[in-house]
Amino acid sequence: MRTRRAFTLIELLVVVAVIAVLLGILLPALMRAKELGKRMVCSNNVRILGLANTLYADEQDGWYVPIMDRTQGTNLYWPANRHFRKLVGYTSKQGEDSDAWDAPKQFLCPSDLVSIQQRPDSQYDSWLSYGYNLTDWYFSDWFGIGYAGHKSTTVPTPASKLIFTESNDWWLWWWGANYVDGWDVLGQDGITPYKEVGCDGPTLYRHNEGVNLAFYDGHVEYRKKQKVFNLLEWHNGRPGMWSTFTSYPPNAQQQSRLPRP
Repeated sequence: MRTRRAFTLIELLVVVAVIAVLLGILLPALMRAKELGKRMVCSNNVRILGLANTLYADEQDGWYVPIMDRTQGTNLYWPANRHFRKLVGYTSKQGEDSDAWDAPKQFLCPSDLVSIQQRPDSQYDSWLSYGYNLTDWYFSDWFGIGYAGHKSTTVPTPASKLIFTESNDWWLWWWGANYVDGWDVLGQDGITPYKEVGCDGPTLYRHNEGVNLAFYDGHVEYRKKQKVFNLLEWHNGRPGMWSTFTSYPPNAQQQSRLPRP
């Protein structure tokens, strides 16, 4: 009669070691695949914002959705622009067109832990994963002006000019992309901590130290943080994708040429 031979302790340890090695190889690959999937969802969200913006301009005599508009007697900011929200596809839980401020959860970046979990901020709450580039207006009295927003004729080479990217606030600007003082220190924190270190209007590099960028022509790119902010370019006033001005900061005469409806 044949008897079964049990595994020896050494054989069991070998099997466990092989499984551990395999897990060590597979888990990082699975995590990378998961993160890539989140990045692709985020990229699609940013693309929808960019395309909705071009549709908005087609319907508004070339005017892109304004960052802010006080010409109608009310403070209308782009996240609450009802027509733009319709173009994006934002709806309420009841399926009706939503004219609220925050984005529906399905339009949040899946890596945006602050907005998805609705982490409270000491001063500001903004459940949005994406901000609008306000760099051209940053050094003007942009809380005092009536309108901030470009027209198709005032954006040279729209394929190279940034409009939307990932943030924890509704607006962003060039210095807020400074990852040394901002992202590398604070990561996925709220609005107030970024303001306190001088990086208000931040860019958040949620995807493997990179970010999805939507440009005025509607296309989207993924770039690592070193390709988004360069300190030498900042010191030399070369804004590149961040501004329609060729040098930065703009002087009063340059600012006076910003479009107003």
